Amino acid sequence: MKISNRLNIVLALVAVFLLILGTNRIDQRHFETAQNAVKSLHNDRVVAQDYIYKLNNLIHKKQLFPQDSGTSNQNINKEIETLITLFLETKLTTNEAKVFDDFKNDFFDLKAKEARYYSNSLSQVNSDALQQTNTGHPFEDNLAELQTDLDNLALIQVSESKTITGNAQKSLDVSNLMSSMELYFLLAIGIIILLVTFYRIDKVSKKSIA
Repeated sequence: MKISNRLNIVLALVAVFLLILGTNRIDQRHFETAQNAVKSLHNDRVVAQDYIYKLNNLIHKKQLFPQDSGTSNQNINKEIETLITLFLETKLTTNEAKVFDDFKNDFFDLKAKEARYYSNSLSQVNSDALQQTNTGHPFEDNLAELQTDLDNLALIQVSESKTITGNAQKSLDVSNLMSSMELYFLLAIGIIILLVTFYRIDKVSKKSIA
């Protein structure tokens, strides 16, 4: 076999090797993107949605028991503060951080109003009156604001989950496309090598016969 033929085969093999190496690197990058998206979906969205669900329950307890000004209400506030700390450990988008800041400010505003209201010398009278007349919650508007903040946060979780899922699917689609292109290119290279090899063999055979 001539040196030029050997060189052509070596160059073809090097091209195939570089193609495989390059596509593998691209596939790995897209796989990591999809993997990070799955982790983010769980760590930053599913977990956050669980915190929102628990916060909703705690706010609902406040709405159901306006007459409870004792230890129970304080415990609820402590649980809310714990969930606020945990929620801040998740990855927040710009819009999400803004809405959550609104929730925090509304909550601490409510907490301060509760402290002033229940520390009043007539607090017990106020609680008894609420329980007997059932005229409503003294902080109904504040609790409604908190509920709105949590509803907005829940909507953000749904929106961000769709975005993350979409990005992960795009990465997987690109990875599948690159794999298909790699396969077709390898087939094309293989066919070209076979055609060139058989052409040369046929050409040599014809010369020998002649």
